[in-house]
Amino acid sequence: MAIAATVAGATAAATEGGTVKPGLWEIRLVRQIVDGRDVTALVPAALAGMQQLMGNMTPQQRRQMEATLGRPPASTTQRICVSPEMAAGDKPLLPPDVKCEPTAFNRGGNRVAFEFSCADQGRTTTGKGESVLASESVATRIDMVTNDANGRHTWQNDTQARFVGADCGNLKPADQVAREGQAVQKK
Repeated sequence: MAIAATVAGATAAATEGGTVKPGLWEIRLVRQIVDGRDVTALVPAALAGMQQLMGNMTPQQRRQMEATLGRPPASTTQRICVSPEMAAGDKPLLPPDVKCEPTAFNRGGNRVAFEFSCADQGRTTTGKGESVLASESVATRIDMVTNDANGRHTWQNDTQARFVGADCGNLKPADQVAREGQAVQKK
C-alpha cells in the first residue's frame, strides 16, 4: 500500500499541468519510515519475499491476494509511462488497485501539494504530500496514517522520479492501464 500510494503521489505530481515530459519515467523509493523507524533497507527483501510467496501460489490464490492487497511491486523502483494527455492534464491519476480519492490538489510554481483519503476492506489511510517538479525530475514526500485491525501506523515516503525517455517501449501509458483496470473492476 505504501509504495502504491507513493507511486500514485509521484504520478499525480508528474501529470499536473504539463510541467513534465510525456514518456517513460522511473520512480525510485529513496526513504521509507514506518512508525518512526527507517525501514528503507528492509523494503527490497520484503518485496522479494512477497514475490517468492506469490510465485508459489496457485493462479486463483494469486488473484485473490492481488484483489485484497493489490499487485505488489517487484522492486523499490517502478517505471510508468506518462501519456501526452496525462502530461497536459490537471488531475491526479491513481492506479486502479489504489482505492483512494484525492481530497486536495494545489499547484504553485514548481510545487504540487496534495492530500488523499483511502478506504478498503477495513483499512483507512489518509495522507498528504508535496512534489517539487522539474521537466525531467520530480521529488515527492508523502506522510500517511493507516488505521486497520493491526492498529494505527504512520508512514513517510520520499521518492525521486526521473525522465528516462520519450519512448515507453512495451509499457502502456498509466492512464490507459488505469482505465483498463477500472473497466475490469466494474465487471
